[in-house]
This record gives sequence, structure tokens and C-alpha cells, in this order.
Amino acid sequence: MVENKFKIKGFIVWFICAIFFMYEFMLRTVVGTFQHHLMDDLHITSFEFSLLSTTIFLLIYGLMQIPVGIIVENFGLKKSLFFAAALCGLSAFAFSYAHGFRFAFLCRMLMGFGASFGFICLLMSVTDWMPRRYSAIFIGLSQFIGTLGPMGAAGPLSSLSEIGGITWRMIFFSLGIIGMVISILVFLFVENNQHESGKYIVLAKHEKVTVSLKRLFTRFQPWVIAISATCIYFSIEYLTENEGRIFLTLKGISPQSASNMLTISWIGFAAGCPLVGLISDFYERRKSVICGCSIIALVAITIVVFINDKLLLQVGFFLLGIGASGISALYAITAEQFKPQFIAVGFGLTNAVIMSISAINAPLLGIFLDHLTESGIATLGNYQHVFYTLIGIGVIGVIFSVFFIKETFCKSVVDFTFLNRKNA
Repeated sequence: MVENKFKIKGFIVWFICAIFFMYEFMLRTVVGTFQHHLMDDLHITSFEFSLLSTTIFLLIYGLMQIPVGIIVENFGLKKSLFFAAALCGLSAFAFSYAHGFRFAFLCRMLMGFGASFGFICLLMSVTDWMPRRYSAIFIGLSQFIGTLGPMGAAGPLSSLSEIGGITWRMIFFSLGIIGMVISILVFLFVENNQHESGKYIVLAKHEKVTVSLKRLFTRFQPWVIAISATCIYFSIEYLTENEGRIFLTLKGISPQSASNMLTISWIGFAAGCPLVGLISDFYERRKSVICGCSIIALVAITIVVFINDKLLLQVGFFLLGIGASGISALYAITAEQFKPQFIAVGFGLTNAVIMSISAINAPLLGIFLDHLTESGIATLGNYQHVFYTLIGIGVIGVIFSVFFIKETFCKSVVDFTFLNRKNA
């Protein structure tokens, strides 16, 4: 068990994990910044680019979440994170030399594999090294740091490309160097926490992986938490990565203002994550904070779908980010459902559910939109009919958080057996 006090070593481990999370988040999103240059240089179609930029990366990322949890449990944080950082760095190096679709596709697969360790390792650094009562605030701060990755990919790197003549090859070569530097930092400074606390040792009976997975998949509460997390997070992810800009332009918003509104949602998310974590930890409540965020997310998506006023839309998108930031408390309550040796797999389940449902829902909404579009050009009314689904998902999130999530009062719901060192 983690001591109920901070350690300098714990801060160092957590910060390195947070830096890697920001780095892998940038790897995930930076390809879109150089879409036209990549398509020209690699001689690929728009469909091949979509496979390269999003599909293969997120597919590998999502499928690996539970396996990554098992790997981290068995090999420890240090070895897992070192492997992930080195793999991301080497694959970024290789991608910068790609001259065809197949080789670039392989590099993106390896990037997705390495990146899939990022958030799990970050969450484990919080649960292993930080006092449990402050876990939500550090998860929130971690989310804040992570969002700096896509913000940097969208803004500064785009400006460097346009003004400074920096090519995508130079960017990925630099990202390769950064990945190797992070792996060196991991090797030098990251350590595994053996779950020791002063004069006590926590005893954990060894259990087969199959038994652990059976327990994980047959318990009700982890699934409730994972579905709730998906419901409050899906809308911000979907709108910013798919139809959000077109939808807003149909409301009479200029393309630049539409992009700014979507950015506002991530600003709300970045600001809300540490705030939600702080409130949750300070008042020692998880359920009430999660309920509040799910209600805010539902109100926000309703504003976005039905309101056309520019100012109210900006407020709606900011609230959408605040509501989605409830995911910080949801990850904290996830950790409180499991014994230490199973927490990583629990995080993996939550991430896998978020990725899987998002991956299924996004194309389904696209098919629904195509079905409603008769003339080949979607209208605002077509989009609003499709986005009733987003409101429905928000309602499900409220129902699950209010009626099914159980309060933990910021304490683990599992018992530990402690032995005095002198008698052990």
C-alpha cells in the first residue's frame, strides 16, 4: 500500500510517465496536421490516409489495453514503460524515412503498440506512488498534461510547418529523438513500487491470469464505471474528430470559429480534469462528482445540438469539456475497485470499453447520417436527428452514474492483510 504522504521519488516517476503520455498523445494526433504533405509524399489516397492516421493506431491501441494491464502487472512499471518509450521512438524514426504506404502502415502499427502503454503506466504511477486520497487530483493533472500533446500538434507544429518550412519528416525524426530521451529517463529514474508501507508488507496471493480475467469480466461495478466513462467522454471525442466542424458551419458559424469552439471544449477538459480531481479528493466523494459531471455533459450536448447562438455554443462546448473531465474521478474510482496487483487490468478494461464503443459508434453515426441524406448533401436537420444519439448516450451516462455507481468515499473497496516486518 502507498504511504499516505508524498515522496520526491514518486513525483519524479509520475512526471516522467506524464511526459510520455503527452508524447504518445502527440504521436496519435500529429499525422493529421500534415495530411496533404503525407498524401503527396507517400502517394496515398484519402482512404489509405485514414487507415494510416487513425484506424490502425486506435485499433492496436484499443485491443492492447487489457493485455497492457497484464504486462504491467507481471513485468512492472519500469520495464513496461522503457519498452514502450523505446518502441515509440524507434517507430517514429522509421516513419520519418517512409516512402510508401506499407512501410508507413507498419510504423504506425508499432507506434500504436508502444503508445498503448502510455495511459495505463501513467495511472499505475499514480496508484503506486501517490497517496490514495490524492489519486483523483493527480489523474486530473495527468489528463491536463496529456491534452498539451494534441494542442501542440494542432497549433505550434502547424505554424512551424507553414512559416518555418519544417517538414513532417523532420518532425517525426525529432519525435524519435524525444522518444529515446524519454526511454533513457525511464531507465535512470523510474522504479517499481513494491507496495511496502513503513513497517508493513502487503501480502498478495499469486493468481493465474485466466482467473484474474474471469473475475474482472464477471464483476458488475467495473463495467458500470467503464460504460459511464464512455458516455461522458464520447461526445467530445466524436465532435472534435469527426463531424463537429461541418455541423457548426451549417449553424452559420465560420470554419475558423468552428475550430476554435472545438478547441474550447478541450480547454474545458484540460481545466476541468484537475479541478474535478481536487473536488473529489477534498470532499472524499466520487459518485456525487461523477453524477454532476454526467449531468453537465448532458446539458452541454443538448445546447450544442439545438442552440444556434454563437456565445451559447461556446459555453456549451466549454461545459462539454468540463463534463467529460469527470473521467478523472471515474479512473480514480476504478482503482478503488481492485487489489493493487489487478488495478492495471482494471484500467485496461475501462480504456478498452471507451475505445471499442467509440470505434463502433462513430461509423454507425456516419451510416445513419448517410441514410438520412437524400440529396447527397446533409442538412442541419439531418445532423440534429443523428445527434439525438449523442443526447441519448448522455442520458445513459446520467442513469448509470446516478443509479448504478456505488460510492467508495475515496477508499479501496477491497481488504488488505498487513504483517509487521518484525514478525514476518
